[in-house]
Amino acid sequence: MTDDQAPSTYRIIQLGPPRPPNGLQSNEPVTDFDSLATHHPGANRDARMQDGVIINGQPRRAHAYIGGELQEIEVARDGRTFGLNPDQVLLKKDFILEDPNHPSMSRAARAVDVPSPVSGYIGRVSEREGLVDILDRQGGDVVARIRHMNPIAVSEGQTVEYGDALGTQGRQQTGAVHVHMEMDTRYYQQFENYVSDLVSGRLPVEAEHRENVEPQQVVGDGTFRLGETNQRIRDLQRVMANEGYQAVGGRPLDQDGVYRVSMQGALLDFQREHGIPQTGDIDPATLHFAPLAHSREVDRQDHFMQGQPMPPAAPERPPAPGHPDHPDHRSGLPQELEQPINRHSQRTGSTGDPQLDRLADALYADNDDEISRVCAEIEQSPDVQAMVQQGHEMLAAQERERQQQEVARQNQGHVLSLG
Repeated sequence: MTDDQAPSTYRIIQLGPPRPPNGLQSNEPVTDFDSLATHHPGANRDARMQDGVIINGQPRRAHAYIGGELQEIEVARDGRTFGLNPDQVLLKKDFILEDPNHPSMSRAARAVDVPSPVSGYIGRVSEREGLVDILDRQGGDVVARIRHMNPIAVSEGQTVEYGDALGTQGRQQTGAVHVHMEMDTRYYQQFENYVSDLVSGRLPVEAEHRENVEPQQVVGDGTFRLGETNQRIRDLQRVMANEGYQAVGGRPLDQDGVYRVSMQGALLDFQREHGIPQTGDIDPATLHFAPLAHSREVDRQDHFMQGQPMPPAAPERPPAPGHPDHPDHRSGLPQELEQPINRHSQRTGSTGDPQLDRLADALYADNDDEISRVCAEIEQSPDVQAMVQQGHEMLAAQERERQQQEVARQNQGHVLSLG
């Protein structure tokens, strides 16, 4: 193809989530960033939050709520940094790029470039993993991590521009050809714009037509996502702590302006109980209940007509009980609050029996698979087998006694009839 030929827009698809009634998964078109499914939607279909912790997700993975949806993330955990800073969060997504000039699902259609989602510095390349890490600067933070490419087109120490080819979409270290992309949540809007550029054709299939394409401008939306740091987050942490909200495990909330995973369950509770959509993001609606720490005691109009008195300050509503940092919000709450995303365990303490504890947890989490497993284990346990045997023996003894009583009644009736 020459430069004077029209560029081709990627055909973008993904393996969608299990669909009713049979739970089958199939390839679905990607129309924008919001249409991207949770990473590994089948393995994560039963994931949910309980007591601030995600349960029933894909084992040995990390999860959180971002943009109101449960997502798979990468964070430093289990003694491993994964090349990240302690509070850094990467959002994971999978999708498939295809050349529309070839039949869908063909090898030729999927042997395409993976354009870089950001400009930056190539900090790490692993041919074995098909992996490229893009940093914000030399020695800086990982901004984007792309996996499964083969071959890789960049080298460590190189700088790349937006849209440059990182490598060929492949199946390195995985079972199917696709793009696996992880982006720092601080670059969430850049991730949205990148997918938009792929869908719209601003980043076309042909590398020569991607030269000098500038990323879309990022417009601040006043929202802070998991992994971000800001003074306004500190303001919210102060308000939440004053109202009694706690981190995972009943620990005090940090008040340092960093939005960590351990705080998310409390944030979701705060949003629900203040009538705010449970997004898991610290958005303007949430920050409305977190006044600035250094705001003036009374906020009056600064400009007024000469010779006219200063307009009086609008009277403030008194705070609600237990909510000392903002005016009473109860009148604005809906009659019925949303169902909680963060479910709280109603069981206090332990029964003393590990199997019964597991069953109680499974019943509360509505985990049918775990309920079935624990019930099967309990049924086959020696103690239960002995109880069942004892029950059978008691029933047999009762039946013998009933038969003896019936024979006695029949004999008594026979004697009476002879008399």
